[in-house]
Amino acid sequence: MKKNYTFLSIAILASSLSFAQNRTVTNSGAYQDRAVEKVATPDFIAPPVKINTSNQKAPGDTLYYEDFNGSLPAGWTITNGAGNSNDWIWANSAPGGQYSAGTPIIASPTGLNGFISYPGDFYNTPTPPGGFTAADATVSSPAITILPAASVILEFHQSHRYCCNAAGSLVVEVSNNGTTWTTFDATLGKGPNTATTNPEVVRINVSPVLANQTTAYIRFAMTLSSHYYWMIDDVVLEEGNAFNMVLEDFGVIFTDDAVFDPIYSQIPQTLMMPIDFEFMTFNSGSSAQTGVTAENTIIQDSTYIGSSGVGVTNVITGLINGGNVASLQRDTTIIGTHINTTNGYHRSVFDITSNQGNQAPATAIGVYPFTVTDSVYGKFSGTITGSTGPGNFVGGGVDGDRWGSVYMVKQNGGVMSAIEIFVANRAENDGVSIAPRVWGINRDTLRSPTATLGAAVTVNPIGSSPFASTITNAQLGTWVRFPLFPPLTVPGDSLILIGWEQTGGAATGLEFYAGRDLVNEPLAPDVTNYLYVNDAAPAWGWTTRLAAMRSIWNFPPITTVGIEGVNLDKVKFNVSPNPNNGQFNVNISSFTEVNYTLNVRNMLGQIVHTELVAVNGDMNKRLDLTSFDKGVYFVSLENADETLVEKVILK
Repeated sequence: MKKNYTFLSIAILASSLSFAQNRTVTNSGAYQDRAVEKVATPDFIAPPVKINTSNQKAPGDTLYYEDFNGSLPAGWTITNGAGNSNDWIWANSAPGGQYSAGTPIIASPTGLNGFISYPGDFYNTPTPPGGFTAADATVSSPAITILPAASVILEFHQSHRYCCNAAGSLVVEVSNNGTTWTTFDATLGKGPNTATTNPEVVRINVSPVLANQTTAYIRFAMTLSSHYYWMIDDVVLEEGNAFNMVLEDFGVIFTDDAVFDPIYSQIPQTLMMPIDFEFMTFNSGSSAQTGVTAENTIIQDSTYIGSSGVGVTNVITGLINGGNVASLQRDTTIIGTHINTTNGYHRSVFDITSNQGNQAPATAIGVYPFTVTDSVYGKFSGTITGSTGPGNFVGGGVDGDRWGSVYMVKQNGGVMSAIEIFVANRAENDGVSIAPRVWGINRDTLRSPTATLGAAVTVNPIGSSPFASTITNAQLGTWVRFPLFPPLTVPGDSLILIGWEQTGGAATGLEFYAGRDLVNEPLAPDVTNYLYVNDAAPAWGWTTRLAAMRSIWNFPPITTVGIEGVNLDKVKFNVSPNPNNGQFNVNISSFTEVNYTLNVRNMLGQIVHTELVAVNGDMNKRLDLTSFDKGVYFVSLENADETLVEKVILK
């Protein structure tokens, strides 16, 4: 969902990127191995504009190919506008440097035989006496003879990360005469500090410059960026298609008033709003197309409990630009509306059609799966493909670090009872302490032209746990439930941040990492996942990373009652007397047979007593904690479906 970016302010962007330089370059030396990972975009709202051209697959004849085998090819020239020796080079090794020490070489098809590289970190290691030196360097091809074609695509493999001047650029320039150049953004909209995939395949339609031409020139230019690297390999010019509508990006709009609207993979039916669908399209072909239509098909594959689904539940269509799309034209089109009435596993299938057809039909299709649940609200795709946490970022890995993901709560709201996090199987997690957290977000603050995340997020959590939980070795590589106590009542029309805070372990080198979801991560809109690094200049920022976590909800009788809510209604649980001298009764009443683990935790979250209990009707269990210190303890009933907590005071 990229439609709320009218709040971008040049003043904010410039000042914030200056802040980014201080946070992500100056302070990053202590974590050189972490500098190769994506760094959180700092405390400002305006995201980069995403233009994803890497999925254009236009089959056709190759007009030109260069793989930089063994050396800089004959005729390629290097220029330097800075008056120094910080030039583009031919390389077959990693770029190196103080902040890119762990960066590998480009993983292009022919990367091992060489590529062209601008190693900015290497040129600034050690830091020059006069300060960091910014790039002003180009590498250019000679005149390239090509066969005339009505559509021409430029493709190359790259790996880059740059920092930190807002006016800096990584561009590719194309010419048909060597004098007049047309510039294309090679970052594909990525802002400073955001590393590409390795490799990233860039495909750009350069037909405005090279259509029906016999000569081509290509030039790569890097300016004003002082840090990190840019590696390029396997440069291709190929003949494109006459008819090729491309779905460059898409979005499922679950809500449209959250300023930056999250996209979910699990959402309770009780919180569902009408869904719209956003198409970002590009006519990559050399010819205009007519009857161009955006179509979304919603399919229920199965119910939430695994039985067969009904199949297609809705088909929504709408014309793109009235149906007439010129060659090389980009459009953003929103169609709707779908009102969901069934739970289960769904697919939203995006497609673009036209009267002329599509010579590369796979480029016009996108699929987003989502699950409509009783009680689970999450962004998790079901696939863990790594780990992430504040420790991945410059200055992170300390007590007080926080992580959160943005959620919009609509309809009548509900009660959040717990947060579930996939604990990554990493040694740093064994013994670390974290606590669940929910913060509020002020939408009016976000809408301000001078908005910052720090001003929009509440200082204190609106939901949490009175005790921290210490991660055990047995919990590594598993989902762990962290109950909120008391459960958090969230009214409708609320914007919240769900996540965790590291509360202990940093003194012994421990830091918390959740599982990472690389499947849904590319689909997550910007400014919907937040990070707080508790370093010398603590602040909220946003990150492109997606941690594997979800929240568990119950809904009051005025709305549909989910499975979790039914369980809570059926189970009664209290402690008496309270306060007491250490001897007290745990009273449990259930209409159905249910098994729990009964845990007693101290204020540090340490379990001081545990046992299994089976409940079918009324149960009274006597506990004796007279041998423990006086103070506050928490008695919980826990199973795979829910966690119930009561506070008890020992006097």
